[in-house]
Amino acid sequence: MKVEVKEGDVTNFAAPLLVVNLFEGVKHPGGATGAVDKALGGTISKALAAGEMEGKLGETLLFHTDGKIPAERVLVLGLGEAEKFGPEEARRAAASAIWAAEKLSIKEMATIVHGAGIGGIQPQSAAEATALGSLLAAYRFDKYKEEKEQQKPRVENLAILERDSAKIASFKKGVKRAEVIAWAQNLARDLVNEPSNVMTPVEFSKRVQEAGSKAGAEVTVHDEAWIQEKGMSLLWGVAKGSANPPRLVVIRYKGAGDKAPWIGIVGKGVMFDSGGISLKKPQGMEGMKGDMGGGAAVAGALLAAAKLGIKRNLLGIIPAVFNSPGGGAQNPGDIVCGLDGPAVEIISTDAEGRLILADGLSYARELGAAYLVDIATLTGASVVALGTKVAGIFATDEKLEKLLMDNVGQTGERLWPMPMFDEYNKQLESTAAGIKNTGGRAAGAITAAKFLEHFTDKKPWAHIDIAAKEMTDKPYSCYRKGATGFGVRTLLRFVERWEG
Repeated sequence: MKVEVKEGDVTNFAAPLLVVNLFEGVKHPGGATGAVDKALGGTISKALAAGEMEGKLGETLLFHTDGKIPAERVLVLGLGEAEKFGPEEARRAAASAIWAAEKLSIKEMATIVHGAGIGGIQPQSAAEATALGSLLAAYRFDKYKEEKEQQKPRVENLAILERDSAKIASFKKGVKRAEVIAWAQNLARDLVNEPSNVMTPVEFSKRVQEAGSKAGAEVTVHDEAWIQEKGMSLLWGVAKGSANPPRLVVIRYKGAGDKAPWIGIVGKGVMFDSGGISLKKPQGMEGMKGDMGGGAAVAGALLAAAKLGIKRNLLGIIPAVFNSPGGGAQNPGDIVCGLDGPAVEIISTDAEGRLILADGLSYARELGAAYLVDIATLTGASVVALGTKVAGIFATDEKLEKLLMDNVGQTGERLWPMPMFDEYNKQLESTAAGIKNTGGRAAGAITAAKFLEHFTDKKPWAHIDIAAKEMTDKPYSCYRKGATGFGVRTLLRFVERWEG
């Protein structure tokens, strides 16, 4: 979908569909909506007085203009409660407008920016949110559908209208930024949505390299021989049961000077997780193609940072593997020494994500990362604790935790802090090795994080568990059913605001 900012008056702009808005409880709209209402002879006000619309977030009401203004139809879009309105609400509202337009088979539409007036959002941010919500909502993964499904109506052109010429430049900046973020987040969604017979570690690495060349980031891919020679035995132990060889994807973006520190961001890239020898139950196993959502988020965020020219030095490490129960697979009871850190007793081969992340964190440190963040669809325990809309954050550094947590108001990706008391290490004690790879059911998300902590060498570190956030089983926020790209915006905003 193409998004353009155009200077113009809503009452004098020709389009098949014009989107205006109002907050919940408003009966006499002002601003652009009020101008359209007046031009239509008070039709909108009459509908509001009759209770046909309350203005709840995402609610819509359609009017035919009958030639009273150049736009053929007007869609009034609810923004919800004014006191609760922010960028996430603007994105969700914009998404609702796109989906409503699709139902009308609209290919071209115009909209005002949501929240730049009494919504209290700065003009550039409001334009960014409006454009980003629209672009994310327009995304479809239908390449394997029949042709008639692929030809379902979709919005091709969106005009963002503003009559105040003084705001046009800031609106254009917001839209340009939204286009980069949408490109990155939709890249992550593509990577997650692909089936695992297509999205192998080799294919994943190829796509990230191709995207990296467009973004201006250096992407290096290491094969299985390099991984074994390097001594990344925790990674190799997970991968060796599969006929699909692993890859280690390294994204390097130097946006700051030689003296600036490097931030290492590690993403779990399990292309499909069967559980290995500790085989999962078959119910819902098809969703395990999304077990590389953390790796996809790292790729999207770092490539967006490169495209935007952010002044930071960034390292992205993505171990890409299959976890399969082949003849060469590792077994429960095996003891494995990774690139660094304690020897690990494998209790469950289905606790594989933390193993590849451990080698990833060690390698990020070896490459010079002074600060560490990892993101992974790591534990079902975090879903039990926090559900499917909130990710857990586990940190040893208050500054990292605060920066990541403070992003929520802007990104809409909710994080919740979890405890990291040393008492949890007791559950990881092994009689045969330095540490076990699982501490049992109790506090499973926390003990997984405590396991990873052993491979950080006490560097400032934060772990984000996004299990069940990488995909949605029904439309939510700006997303259709399928991959969400959760984590891309959080990581991007984090590195933008970093001042280490």
